[in-house]
Amino acid sequence: MRVPILAFAKGFKETLTSMTKAPVTVEYPEEMRDVPENWRGRIKLYLDLCVGCTTCSMVCPNASCQMEALDYQAPKNKRAIFPRVDIVSCIYCGLCEETCPTDAIRLDKEFKLSEYDRGVFDYDSYELSKREGQLELERENEAKAG
Repeated sequence: MRVPILAFAKGFKETLTSMTKAPVTVEYPEEMRDVPENWRGRIKLYLDLCVGCTTCSMVCPNASCQMEALDYQAPKNKRAIFPRVDIVSCIYCGLCEETCPTDAIRLDKEFKLSEYDRGVFDYDSYELSKREGQLELERENEAKAG
């Protein structure tokens, strides 16, 4: 029976040298890495800028973005229709952001998007206009109240 001593020595050497190097990983919640410049994160909607033109829903390749009527009086949006996005099926292609004539819908740098319930990620226009931390606080307050 042959023992691959040379292969074992190479692997052992690699293990020993990697123990002396600085770690590559970071301790995530306490320490966060810098977000790259071209990062496409959470979709953010600015209700006051939206004109209800529906181009974002027309260019969406998998119909994640749909228009909905909302009881909100935006000065530029006479029809009172705003985008609603199903974040679970969104592929973050950025077409909605590119085609928006008023820059009302943007892909934000926020990336902390995790929940236990998939139904939470069907964001209506109101939820798209909030940051994820604000939505978490609102959900906690609703749970405490009722």
